[in-house]
Amino acid sequence: MTTLSQEQKIKLIKLFEEKKFFDLEFEIESISNFKDRSAFLANMLGVVKLQKPSFVEKDFEEARKLFKDSYEKNPNYIDAMCNLGHVSLKLRNFDNIFKDLKKFKKNKGYNKKVYETLARIFFFIGQIDDALLLYKEMADKQDLSKDSSAHFLTSLNYSSNFSQIEYLNYCKKINDQFKPTDLDGLINYQINKDSENLNIGFISPDFIEHSVTDFLFGTLNELKKKNFKIHAFNLRKIVELDSVSNSLMETFDSWHNLSDLSDIDAANLIRNNKINILINLVGYFARNRFTIMKYKPAPVQAIWMGYTNTTGIDEIDYIIADPNLIKENEENLYSEKIIKMPKIWNCHSGIEPNVEIKNLPYLSNNFITFGCFNNSSKITEEVIETWSKILLKVSNSKLLIKAPSNDAEIAQENILKSFKNHKIDSSRIIFLSKEKERVNHYKMYNKVDLSLDTFPYSGVTTSIESIWMGVPVLTLKGSNFTSRCGESINLNLKMPEFIASDKNDYIDKAVTISKEYENLANVRNSLRQKAFNSPLFDVKNFGEEFSKLLNEIWSKYSSK
Repeated sequence: MTTLSQEQKIKLIKLFEEKKFFDLEFEIESISNFKDRSAFLANMLGVVKLQKPSFVEKDFEEARKLFKDSYEKNPNYIDAMCNLGHVSLKLRNFDNIFKDLKKFKKNKGYNKKVYETLARIFFFIGQIDDALLLYKEMADKQDLSKDSSAHFLTSLNYSSNFSQIEYLNYCKKINDQFKPTDLDGLINYQINKDSENLNIGFISPDFIEHSVTDFLFGTLNELKKKNFKIHAFNLRKIVELDSVSNSLMETFDSWHNLSDLSDIDAANLIRNNKINILINLVGYFARNRFTIMKYKPAPVQAIWMGYTNTTGIDEIDYIIADPNLIKENEENLYSEKIIKMPKIWNCHSGIEPNVEIKNLPYLSNNFITFGCFNNSSKITEEVIETWSKILLKVSNSKLLIKAPSNDAEIAQENILKSFKNHKIDSSRIIFLSKEKERVNHYKMYNKVDLSLDTFPYSGVTTSIESIWMGVPVLTLKGSNFTSRCGESINLNLKMPEFIASDKNDYIDKAVTISKEYENLANVRNSLRQKAFNSPLFDVKNFGEEFSKLLNEIWSKYSSK
């Protein structure tokens, strides 16, 4: 086994601290080989493979081999075990290490790194409440990392076992832990309070082919017509941008990449651009960098569209909702001031109009086909139990579940097991693969008679796509912003008959609607035009109302 001198140890640690990962990789590979490398060196080299600024896909597999080697050489090396867990999850080859992590927890109890790794795997395979129990214990101990804190708060949206007040309290508790300590490094700035030509900033890692941009393009173009100056603050690595990013670069008046900047440097860059209103489009989702908002880089800050719940961040002034999403007596359950669009909180930029809507599948199949194309993480045990009751009551019916990503196809194995536990034969659950081409994705809705919305985390993009393709969406009334999105969509369509008051009503409505196939056929023939004429796709009117909203909130600020 390779033995390091004290001088070598100091050199390696210094290279790591200085983030000279290429030099560190060369140094470790020069002084050791795979067979004789110590567990410590193997683990460090694995970390280095993933930290290199220009790492490639094969580095993940090389890192996994190194973490596995380190863990096998020292089974008590927790860092190696957890690193192996994380990279194995990334490579979707985590069964063995998952068992070891659960065994460790059972035998040795609490360990922050083990809990974080286990929670990530539990969430991925759809066992949301198991993940939340681990995160909750860490949160109660104030032992969550920044990334895991964000994942915990995001995960709470998928569960019915936590109230909105509990969610808000965890938001506040976590944000208290991550208050910036270097505020004296912020630059001072002067903002012109004139309401003409306001600078509106949008911060997000999702300026790529993503559901957020499906809604964003139309609004941006309308804002430009109103003489707003719009600025993008991109949180994603430049190498991960795509053709949609290029189109957005042409749409925005300015584009700034923040991924390589520290939080305070990012905040100062935003301040230098004299942004009047900064709109966060990501909340606590992946690559969120939520602590940038805590530097208050703009005098007015809001959360909109990409994240449908409160953030608990005192420095975010507003959450943009609509009259259907947050009731007046619930406004104290959100840390931000509630500001409401008159009809709907966001507006789709438009879907390919030439995709043909085909006849109701029931007419040729002679059985009802339910469908759900939502993110697999939203298909919880509670949802599966409810859908199973529907399938048992509607004879010969089938359920189509489409994977929005390759990852979801793995999670579907656990979904199928859950259906079997509820006495649903596997032949009645049909999984559709991810479609690379958007047009082919839309065509998949032609296989569905009625879409079933998930709860408590309802669909948005998939619901609007379904409606565009003539397939109505049965949704369930919720108790907060996240769980009422489907309700707002159907109310804006003037289709309240597709909103259920509770789970029993949801089941009854699904059964009743499935029997009224002539009505379903009529809805199918008229729904696209109905949607096109509704606030769901009225970009011009939405842009007008959104412009008024921005001017109103700036006027409130500037009059202080």
